[in-house]
Amino acid sequence: MGMYFFYVTMRARFFHLFLFFAFLAAAIFVGPHISDAQERIEEKVGKLLVKEFDPEKLTVQATGGGSFLYAKATGIVIKGVRIESVSLYAMMKEPPNDINENDEDHKYKLADLIHYSRGEVVLLEKDFTDYTSKEIEDVKGFKNLECDFSKDGIRVSGSYVATFLFRFNIRMEVLSKLAFDERGLCLTDTTLFVAGVKQPEYLTSQLLERINPLIERERIPFPVRITRIDFSDDRIVITGNPQPLKGANVWNYEKRCHVSPCAGCRYFSVIN
Repeated sequence: MGMYFFYVTMRARFFHLFLFFAFLAAAIFVGPHISDAQERIEEKVGKLLVKEFDPEKLTVQATGGGSFLYAKATGIVIKGVRIESVSLYAMMKEPPNDINENDEDHKYKLADLIHYSRGEVVLLEKDFTDYTSKEIEDVKGFKNLECDFSKDGIRVSGSYVATFLFRFNIRMEVLSKLAFDERGLCLTDTTLFVAGVKQPEYLTSQLLERINPLIERERIPFPVRITRIDFSDDRIVITGNPQPLKGANVWNYEKRCHVSPCAGCRYFSVIN
């Protein structure tokens, strides 16, 4: 039960991560329709993203008409979890004539506006460990939580304190991988240990049935391509291999302090 609560918590974080994708895509589309003609498309989109997510760094690229856009945000925090980077490449459809920046009637959905996109999320082990030790420690009975990344997947271990007639301190460990399939983002190849004993496969399957998918594909509000998930000793890369645009206008942002807004934070543009 303890590990179930842990993964339910992480499922909520993954969901909000994909909501970032949705907001990024919305900003990419709405940006060209904002009325201020003094700002370029990439600048409009970039300022929307900075205001909403306060990244450490941000790069936005756009072709002249806004048909192709690319954005990469570094160092954003979603529900207490720092994300190393989120990238999105998008090819836009021809905008409807009656679209406006507010779309108060919600007439159009992102899936109606984005023809094709590729996304990427990079999670660092140290950020994941900071989150589990600070935010989940002593919550729902967890103690001494540790999270380790490796080329073989993710290992989460810790103690779960359960009270029946007596108080029990149960050592638990889960080994798992991530996969992006027709259901969405899911845990796979999962092994559960309780007090050092490997649990029967049917118990693990029951746990996964209650947890998976972490993110339902149908809840991602626009088409985004994810082709592989790479594991290493210090990071997980969930990627569809989005590539920066060549010969596009570029808008960059760099946060110089921990106070927002701040005069020390810099916006600068590069026009190719």
